[in-house]
Amino acid sequence: MEPTEQDRLDLVRVMRFAFGALGQSLAGWMQWINSPEIMSTFDQEELEDMAKTITMMVEQFMEYDMKITEEGMRKGLAKQRATREGVRFVI
Repeated sequence: MEPTEQDRLDLVRVMRFAFGALGQSLAGWMQWINSPEIMSTFDQEELEDMAKTITMMVEQFMEYDMKITEEGMRKGLAKQRATREGVRFVI
C-alpha cells in the first residue's frame, strides 16, 4: 500500500490534531502531578524514570521549537509582526 499523498493543508491539520492530543495529555499529566494521592502510588525508581523520560522529551521538543522558530523568523515572520504592529485601528 502506498502512503497517502498529503497536501499542505492536510499537514497543518495533522499538526493541529497532534498538538490538541498533546495538550489533552499534558492536562492529564498536570492533574496527576498535582495530586499527592496519585503520585504517592509511584515508588522512587518509577518517579525517576518518569522524570528522566519527560525531561528528555521536553528537551528534544524545545530544541526543535527553537530551530523552527528561528527558521520562521528567517522566512519573514519578524517582518509580518513589525508590519502588524505598525497598523493602527480606529474605532
